[in-house]
Order: sequence, then C-alpha cells, then structure tokens
Amino acid sequence: MLAILIERVKQDGQISGLIPHLVDGGISILQYADDTIIFMEHNFEEAKNMKLLLTMFEQLSGLKINFHKSELFCFGEAKGVQQEYMNIFLCNVGEAPFTHLGIPLHYKRISNKN
Repeated sequence: MLAILIERVKQDGQISGLIPHLVDGGISILQYADDTIIFMEHNFEEAKNMKLLLTMFEQLSGLKINFHKSELFCFGEAKGVQQEYMNIFLCNVGEAPFTHLGIPLHYKRISNKN
C-alpha cells in the first residue's frame, strides 16, 4: 500500500524519485518484507510531503512506523542540513557504510577485498 501511495503522490508532483534519467519516474522506494528504504532528493518541501504521506499511511493501514528505530542518511549538500531533516522525520542519523539485508551499502564503490 505504501508503494502505491508514494507512486500517486509522485504522479501528482508532490515528491520526485531519484535517477529519473535511468528509471522512468525515478526510484522512490524499495521494500522487502518489513524493510523499507525511501529515496529522496534534497528538498525540504518534498520531505514534509513525504512525512505527511507516511503519517497518512499509518492512519489508513493501522500500522505504526517506528521513526525512533528508523535512520536518515544524508549525502552531498543535504549533509550540511541533516538536523533539519531529523526534525521533520523525528529519527536518528545513520552513518555509511551500513548493512541492509546482509549487504553492505555505501555511497562509494565497495570492493570485495578481505
């Protein structure tokens, strides 16, 4: 349901996906079981729209998003204003590299050296 809501809000122009030049409409969300990664451009208005959408999702689905267990990762220019994003989403900042579903993720290329 969350992916559908995000897609509808994207079509309405309230948020935008990353890498629209590679993927039609860009990527906004990846989900596996109860793990969700949401991708956003550095844009406070879109961040506020996303927080509103997540709050609406909670109300519609009856599910609770635990923002205190969630992590926010800022890159580039957004890194300098990550406190403002923390205030919007009420979650902690995570540090790269991190592991998601057993796979190390980093903004730089990760080699397979031991």
